[in-house]
Amino acid sequence: MNENSKLSIELKDNPQDIVKYLEFGINIPVLKEFHKYILSDLNNFHTTSIVLKENEKIIGHTLIYDDEKNILYFGFFRTMDHNEKYIRVLLNFVIKYAKEHHFKYIRGPINIPTFIYGWGFMEKGSLESSFITKPVNPPIYQEIFLQKGFYIKSKQETWEGPIPLLSNEDIENYDFKEYEIYQPKDWNEILSYKTTILLLSAQNLSNESQVTPNPQDFFDNIFSFVKNYGDLYMLNLLRYKPTGKFIGCFISLPNPLRKNKEDKFDSAIAYSVTINKEHRHKGLSMFLFKEVFEKAYKKQIRYLSAPIEINNIEIKGAAINNGNLLHTRTHLILEYCL
Repeated sequence: MNENSKLSIELKDNPQDIVKYLEFGINIPVLKEFHKYILSDLNNFHTTSIVLKENEKIIGHTLIYDDEKNILYFGFFRTMDHNEKYIRVLLNFVIKYAKEHHFKYIRGPINIPTFIYGWGFMEKGSLESSFITKPVNPPIYQEIFLQKGFYIKSKQETWEGPIPLLSNEDIENYDFKEYEIYQPKDWNEILSYKTTILLLSAQNLSNESQVTPNPQDFFDNIFSFVKNYGDLYMLNLLRYKPTGKFIGCFISLPNPLRKNKEDKFDSAIAYSVTINKEHRHKGLSMFLFKEVFEKAYKKQIRYLSAPIEINNIEIKGAAINNGNLLHTRTHLILEYCL
């Protein structure tokens, strides 16, 4: 930053304008085919882009939005050449903005839509290959945020590897006779279970696992994404036969950034696994994984990525012991108390 430089900050709240700045804020490509999903979330979350300029040249960007209560979220936080001084200027403005608008917390980075752009600052040593939901950054960002008084709200690990094909021996110690996996017959039927899936998530996912506010606002968006790039087997429900009630669900996502030699998508993300608290520790996540992964393999999916909140011991154990997945990446969600 030379002595003659002139820094300025502009706020943009028109979604069509904001889309133009997002590519500056993240390494995951902002493809034109992704715009409809991006615009949907930008509108639902009433977002604002903070654009940092030096002599009218863009040198920094972050996106902000809120939960209509007391949390200011940020995402797509990046500066040109990852310049430390620019990071501090942009961060100071975010804190100033949060104070002026009477927020109690600042939390992020959470890049919407999360099912494409993910969340967290990446820790040093993480795998840097291109994959949806896996942003890449040097550690200077979290270092400066932590110096400024942010703390780690949640640590999210990623476990990856060849898609696991579980054998009957892997689940032989469990009894699933009272349970059945239900895959809706078509996309319209999936939509009819929207409320069921949302309630399962709201009642059973930990606060650390629910990274965005108001999940009901983006269900249709993620549904549209899976329908466009994926297949029906990626959305499953788990039913408890004695009551007929659904007590679990498993959502996986296609990764449009990777294809095989036949130009078909060959990787997926185990995005969300929800089991009712009363039915946990019965191997039900393994029950779901076995059937879904077999269907994925038949569809030429060969590689799996699984984000796991560090405190989710049961799912983490399944990934390590039965899935033979490797810990490849770690992302940090940070928080600041005003």
